[in-house]
Amino acid sequence: METPKTHKCAHPICSCMTTSEKYCSAQCEAMEKTPDIDCMCEHKGCKGQTH
Repeated sequence: METPKTHKCAHPICSCMTTSEKYCSAQCEAMEKTPDIDCMCEHKGCKGQTH
């Protein structure tokens, strides 16, 4: 059985990896039109939060 391939979340600021979706969370998908503000995904390992 193959391991799922991971890729970076499509939100430019987010550093999370995802396997099945383009975005790691609904928050990142909602921020698609405003990629220049902090990531709001709330994943502990995400480095996209600057505050």
